[in-house]
Amino acid sequence: MKNCRGLAFLASLLTSSLAIAGEITFDTKLIEMTADFEQETLEADFAFESTGEDAAVIKRFEAACSCLEAQISDGGRLKWEPGEKGTIKGLFKVGNLRGTFDKEITILMADGEEHTLTVRMTMPELLTIEPKTLKWEEGAEVVKKSFDITLSEEEAIKILSISGTNEEKFSSKLETVEEGKKYRLWVTPSDTEVRGFGLLRIVTDCKYKKHKNYQAFAVITKPKAAKSP
Repeated sequence: MKNCRGLAFLASLLTSSLAIAGEITFDTKLIEMTADFEQETLEADFAFESTGEDAAVIKRFEAACSCLEAQISDGGRLKWEPGEKGTIKGLFKVGNLRGTFDKEITILMADGEEHTLTVRMTMPELLTIEPKTLKWEEGAEVVKKSFDITLSEEEAIKILSISGTNEEKFSSKLETVEEGKKYRLWVTPSDTEVRGFGLLRIVTDCKYKKHKNYQAFAVITKPKAAKSP
């Protein structure tokens, strides 16, 4: 019976400790942002409040990607008294990324609680290529295949040149479907006797530097293994 009382008393102490432990509460843990065509950086502010009965202490904060930096307001202060409010800022370098990405900031509290803040960033694409990669199987028939290149309605862009890293293996020819809007890039391998790889560089006259150059890929792959009956 004494052991039971002791355990109950210990549980009571733990519960009381958790009740008064410092904690922070965020207005939101997901911020979605869309960059402008020429934008180089994005900033996301996650507002929080110290809502526990005791001071909230941040032990560590970090961003998983080198392109994302995390900063805490008030000079990086880690201890926040009850009722105090602050922000955790995510600074993201757009670079040449295109598409939509989730980048996370992890906040570890002194009491072991962990918060994950997500910045969902969309980098607009002025030019899309489908598919991203053309594939032939080793030993297959030599046939030409094509990329469909579509330009955004935001801008009329011309393709100035196409070049490749393995032009002896993969020849290419550009077809204009609609000037400044739609193109078709035909690629033909010289043979499929051995596996090979080629990178195609597409240069445009886009006024935005980061959207001037695009890439597509052509590969000859190992044949897929036949499925067992």
